[in-house]
Amino acid sequence: MRPGSNYGIATGAYERERDDWSRALDRAADEGWRTLELTAVVEPLVGPLVELLRRDEDALARFERVSLHAPIVARDLAATAATLATLPLEGDVIFHPDVWRSEPALGAFGTRVVFENMDAGKSWGRSLDDLREVFDAHPHAGFCLDVAHVWTNDASLALGHDLLDAFGDRLRQLHVSGIEPDGSHRATTEADLARYRPLLDRCTGVPWILEALIV
Repeated sequence: MRPGSNYGIATGAYERERDDWSRALDRAADEGWRTLELTAVVEPLVGPLVELLRRDEDALARFERVSLHAPIVARDLAATAATLATLPLEGDVIFHPDVWRSEPALGAFGTRVVFENMDAGKSWGRSLDDLREVFDAHPHAGFCLDVAHVWTNDASLALGHDLLDAFGDRLRQLHVSGIEPDGSHRATTEADLARYRPLLDRCTGVPWILEALIV
């Protein structure tokens, strides 16, 4: 998939580089990606990202649009949110609603807060009712549709259409990857993209972030 399409890349898609911010950013820039998601899904990656952006103020200047995926678990949510809020980023910050929905510290991000629908392995944050509860509590938050997560809950993808019908006006980006029924991410195939196509075709106005490379 060429960077010139609707697609952007998540640093987490790079198996060899994803734990080294400098290498991951260099690879994304070298490959020509203009839309980037910083995959800080594990808490130990937050500190090195802070250090890199303090050391090199132009580290992200090579990209036109940069979002950040917050940790999916943290020992101290408020402290982690406060650290993320200090980063020199203007883009959206993606949060898992099962972890972050009740955290008052999200107020520091204002309209940059974006919630993502969860996969079948999570006990909450998957359904239309769950997401409606989230957005009722965070009326200014955006939505990230994870099409692979949808598939683990509903192979017909009808859930994805329901989510877009309800929250399409909040849509900021998509997450796209290959996935197993248990929610384990894997390389994205052309068959995956064909499966997701009905949802992708409804979301041409926002970036599609590859969380796993296409093979």
